[in-house]
Amino acid sequence: MASCDDLDNYSTNPSHTLTFSQDTLRMDTILTELGTSTHMLKVYNRNKEPLLISSIHLADGSNSGFRINVDGIKGNSHYDVEIRERDSLFIFVEATLPSTDSDDVVFRKDSIVFVTNGVTQDVKLLAYGQDFIPFRGKVITQDTIIRSRRPIVIYDSLYVAENATLILEPGVRLYFNDKAGLAVHGRLIANGTLDSPIQFRGDRTDNMFSYLPYDRLPGQWGGIRFYENSINNILDFVDIHGGQFGIQCDSTGTDVQKLTIANSIIHQVAGDALQLIFCKATIGNSQISNAGYNCVNLIGGDYEFVHCTLANYFSWNVKRGAALQFSNHLNNEPYPLYNASFYNCLIAGSSSDELYGSALANDDVPFNYYFSHCLINSIVDEGEQLYNIIWKKDDNFILMDSRTQEYNFDLTADSEAINTGDIEAAQRFPVDLKGRLRLADEAPDAGCYEWVNEID
Repeated sequence: MASCDDLDNYSTNPSHTLTFSQDTLRMDTILTELGTSTHMLKVYNRNKEPLLISSIHLADGSNSGFRINVDGIKGNSHYDVEIRERDSLFIFVEATLPSTDSDDVVFRKDSIVFVTNGVTQDVKLLAYGQDFIPFRGKVITQDTIIRSRRPIVIYDSLYVAENATLILEPGVRLYFNDKAGLAVHGRLIANGTLDSPIQFRGDRTDNMFSYLPYDRLPGQWGGIRFYENSINNILDFVDIHGGQFGIQCDSTGTDVQKLTIANSIIHQVAGDALQLIFCKATIGNSQISNAGYNCVNLIGGDYEFVHCTLANYFSWNVKRGAALQFSNHLNNEPYPLYNASFYNCLIAGSSSDELYGSALANDDVPFNYYFSHCLINSIVDEGEQLYNIIWKKDDNFILMDSRTQEYNFDLTADSEAINTGDIEAAQRFPVDLKGRLRLADEAPDAGCYEWVNEID
């Protein structure tokens, strides 16, 4: 019996060429000397006859840092590759870009060249390489200033010893390896700016899917923990995202300031985004959003929040918490909540109730809270500790895309947070998190973002 798939009958027609799943394969910015994940290119023979591809090779050989694998066979050059009629083959592409000893991002390119029946076709390979500084088990034992235009990749965690202060300059980027974190026994001062925030994130720069970078996912690194003896920490214009948790503060007491956060974002973490245990902290003009547990979890202590957006639309897996939880106990042990005050804040989320307060039955343990000029997604309540509150589920934000995990908590024109705030409280933060004036219209808006009428 003769086979109808006789591969000796290759087409020699020059018009019978290949087609590709994409004509350009782009990779995200790659940390040099670290291998990328594998990207896939599919090659199709849409003709009615089999083809013999004379050669498949990288134009720049092994010099560019790219490498290929053709249908499971490694190598940057392949010859006489058969592809049946109406069939396809896979090419897997990886890259390890060489260091350039430069602070700047460097553009790299190459191409996969195909020669079939004397016809040359190619698929472009594009990437950007970024040199980095590695920290391996680094311990800060004395006052230290870090300023760097290159990312700093942290392995085995970064430790700030007791009696030492770590100062991060504007624009510093700390990329944490899997499970690595920042452990502060001393003091951390991170003063970024609107144009040059300080970043804390995971070190993966590749994608899970073409539309979904790992940098948008939770659980990519550990988090930041301030231990018992750590006090007077300052975070201004910082961006913390993608960790197992965001910030955890151990108990210090309420007679000294533990932490001050302003103009910052804590976003997309697997656990609590901000957990404060019996300490004193002030948080202003900040976004704390998308946590697998609670965006803010207060356990005893003394706290003040001004113009903050607490928004829990966590959708990567099961959400187990709320936008805000506060209590005066932990594991049935009393932790007095002397003060938890919220001024001009927006508390929102995907559930029907995003506010949870828990008090011991013992009235001798303080449980003091106060909300003023806030929009809260919770059950309507009354009392002298609640002043000028809008109780409503209001999801009027610019972007909430659970597929791509992209979120923008700027207000839309339909949001009832607009003009909800108190002018006196707004004077502490007269511009919003994006630098827009709060006091230029009728009243400030609740949350960290001021709605601006583009028509005006």
